[in-house]
Amino acid sequence: MRLRLLTLILVAGCAESLEPVPLPPNAFEFTPEPVYRAWWAQMEQCSGKKGDFDAVRWYAVPDENPFRVPGHDQPVYGYWDAAANHIVLLQYLPNRRAPIIRHEQLHAILRRTDHPREFFITRCGDVIDGPESPPGWVPPGSL
Repeated sequence: MRLRLLTLILVAGCAESLEPVPLPPNAFEFTPEPVYRAWWAQMEQCSGKKGDFDAVRWYAVPDENPFRVPGHDQPVYGYWDAAANHIVLLQYLPNRRAPIIRHEQLHAILRRTDHPREFFITRCGDVIDGPESPPGWVPPGSL
């Protein structure tokens, strides 16, 4: 139930525009952890689409509470900006961050801000809502 609520909040954060959405004033760019690339590969596999992980710029908003984005009615945990090709995430995400990140990654891979049922439910819904660690994931340096 809680995850479905997060998805609804994310939906509010995914809107298309030809102009980049201004970054929140306190947003900062970051380098994603290696697991982000593993999550990206999961989203490519379930969607059957390829995207350029290295072309996406990543930003975080330092807070624990959803943030506001210009042009959106509801606060969000994250969004993908089509015009700028960046993903902006709440720095301190709720207990399960992978579903939020994978959701936004799927937008970037599809290059779409809408939520086609074929991809967000049928093909990738179980993957988006799946476990934090991808199957077989071994963090670098842990062997």
